[in-house]
Amino acid sequence: MASNSLLFNINELNTEQQTKFHTVYDELKSKRTSYLELKLSLPQNTTLDSEEEENEWRYELHRFLRARKWNVKNTIKSVSEMIQWRIDNHVDSILQNQSVSDRVNFIRRIIPNAHHGYTKAHQPLYIEKTGQMHVNEMLNGYTAEELMQCHIYWLEFNCQLARQRSRQFGKHIETFATIHDLKGMKMKTRKLIPFFKQCLYIDDNYYPERLGQLFIINPPKIFPTIWNLVKHIIDPVTKSKIILIKKGSDMSAVLLQHIDSDQLPPEYGGSCQSCATSPDCIPIYEQKQDVDDDNDTDDDNN
Repeated sequence: MASNSLLFNINELNTEQQTKFHTVYDELKSKRTSYLELKLSLPQNTTLDSEEEENEWRYELHRFLRARKWNVKNTIKSVSEMIQWRIDNHVDSILQNQSVSDRVNFIRRIIPNAHHGYTKAHQPLYIEKTGQMHVNEMLNGYTAEELMQCHIYWLEFNCQLARQRSRQFGKHIETFATIHDLKGMKMKTRKLIPFFKQCLYIDDNYYPERLGQLFIINPPKIFPTIWNLVKHIIDPVTKSKIILIKKGSDMSAVLLQHIDSDQLPPEYGGSCQSCATSPDCIPIYEQKQDVDDDNDTDDDNN
């Protein structure tokens, strides 16, 4: 029920913002009603509550208004496009898509990752050992569409976790946090830049204001080169949420400012004992060696 999470309070907005919110809400009412009817008709693992859906819709409009700098016309356009995109790509049933779910689980052997508890702000926490990914195996084994489905699945799963956390604590939680461990990253990672750009497009256009914090840890010597290739396509607001923990810094101390010790793997200074594989909370699976056509070396973490 909507009463289990914090209700959207329009009175927290100033007068001008309230007027713009009502304009967007009224303009999209018909489209929203049709979309909600479609969404409620889908087979779901849990029964959707119409009051809670209405409350989430108001928060969603607020996120889009913030992301579009309170421009009413741009917000209406963006939300309309988001609704149509979700319908066209069957996004509201992707978590029940067994094929995509199986692919996401298998890709954990190519890109070691895990959803690992929550931050002190109750944001769902995702940790990825990005530097250990098998780039060639990922690109050769899956189409761009299949990889993008996995990214959307990841986004939807995080949104679901945030929503569950909202119910649990009676406060609205709409953002999530990620840790990207770049230890072992090599230049072949640049092959993923086109995919990364696609991910950013999806994030910015259909999931605005969802990122809470992004921690980048263990940056190798090549990181500035990779960063220079992508930084110009990252929104300034998103950039402000990126926390780069450079070598020589007290990584654990920084992470523990935002994440309780029992929610953080031991290798990052935490004390998690709840994972089945603990203390190796994010195991690295043996895979066939990538063809190293970039003549990468292993000295990037020296």
